[in-house]
Amino acid sequence: MIILCLSDEVLYNVMNEETTVSLWCKLESLYMTKSLSNKLFMKQLYSLRMKKGTPILHLNVFNRILSDLFALEVKVEEDKTLMLLSSLSSSYDHLTITIMYGKETLELEDALDRCSKTTS
Repeated sequence: MIILCLSDEVLYNVMNEETTVSLWCKLESLYMTKSLSNKLFMKQLYSLRMKKGTPILHLNVFNRILSDLFALEVKVEEDKTLMLLSSLSSSYDHLTITIMYGKETLELEDALDRCSKTTS
């Protein structure tokens, strides 16, 4: 069943695998390597900045980067919520202040929820 979900480009790399386990191992070795270069590449989270007029896309990119870092077992030591809020464009400064006002702690899910509600 896994093979049915693969694009043609990926399929060409694994078409000789005969078992599900060998297919999975091959896919893992091709796309989930934990090399230093992959880890450094995934650190794009730190330089992520929202482009004007793309709030939903920005939230999707932010979540994808976090998921990729998690999959590579890269620990993000910094506060993800503050990273998200600081990556928003200046037109969202009012939202950032509103979200943070009177709070001692702020959960990432709360910030993502508020950002997505503001954009819809």
